[in-house]
Amino acid sequence: MQAFDEAWHLQYAYTHLRENWSPAPWKKALMYFVIDWLSEAGTIVARTSGSTGKPKKLELQKKYMAQSAAMTLDFFGLQPGDKALLCLPIKYIAAKMMVVRAFTGKLDLYCIEPKLYPISPWTPEIDFAAMTPSQVQKLLDTGEGIAFLQRIKTLLLGGAAIPEILEKKLQHLPVSVWHSYGMTETMSHIALRKVNEPDAEKVFTPLPGITIEKNSNGCLRITAPQLGIFGLETHDVVEIYSGNRFKVLGRSDFVINSGGVKLFPEQIERKLSEWIAVPYFIGAAKDAVLGEKPVLYIESEPWPAEQITALEQKMREGLAKFEIPKEIRFVKTFQRTATGKVIRYFE
Repeated sequence: MQAFDEAWHLQYAYTHLRENWSPAPWKKALMYFVIDWLSEAGTIVARTSGSTGKPKKLELQKKYMAQSAAMTLDFFGLQPGDKALLCLPIKYIAAKMMVVRAFTGKLDLYCIEPKLYPISPWTPEIDFAAMTPSQVQKLLDTGEGIAFLQRIKTLLLGGAAIPEILEKKLQHLPVSVWHSYGMTETMSHIALRKVNEPDAEKVFTPLPGITIEKNSNGCLRITAPQLGIFGLETHDVVEIYSGNRFKVLGRSDFVINSGGVKLFPEQIERKLSEWIAVPYFIGAAKDAVLGEKPVLYIESEPWPAEQITALEQKMREGLAKFEIPKEIRFVKTFQRTATGKVIRYFE
């Protein structure tokens, strides 16, 4: 969809929603958002992902969403007429902001069904696309998917941490790949890090005008006056470096205190990605000696003994002593949020 004529888009959406034509649910939801965005209302309702609890509805001001979009357009040097790709569910902020960027920057937005394998052979070469790490991993599993990714100039990953094995694969992708840090409350990302090419980094750098600090719990606090954000408290435990840069260690909600050592499951999981090909996560269970112990949950029928032994050997060689899970438990099917994120067990 071209964003050059807002009135045309508004009329198009109204016409198709009023008539008997029945678009796919994802297209219908997209049209409703276009109507909301182009309406005279000053706010948009967005929904959090529900990663650590029930999803919440937030009312975001359009003027700040437009400012956020402008910051992204400026950072990546996107110009009117550049081609962008939308392949994320419109009910969440990442997809909403792709549409807002298209209208704000007069981009040509190509919209395809938001699914785990988001491929469309008819899309042209794309200047800017946003995906989740899971989507990119699926695309990298096929030659067709790799060819599709190679037609993207700049790829923005968000919504989750990038597993170690995926980050290594991305080093060989001839695409400029970035990892975003943000949330619904910040109207998409407020910080970025380069994932591949010679200037790759392991830390995030906030966009211009955004400042960060730690709160008393070691969690990130964000101030972005241009976005109407003042001292926003997060649950992300961070290390802050010179130049206003930071590294996310993990969620404070997920920290495991094992024998006085604080373990961040997300860091252990990144290392495990090299050895486990099915869904998994690090949870915690009570322990009489340690207080809490890390437990590896794997979404699978129980493995053969020799396969478990091989994994245990790799963990002894590749993990720090305290990081090694004290148990491995197999679960047939994990519980997941509406966005597909695994709900962790803490016993």
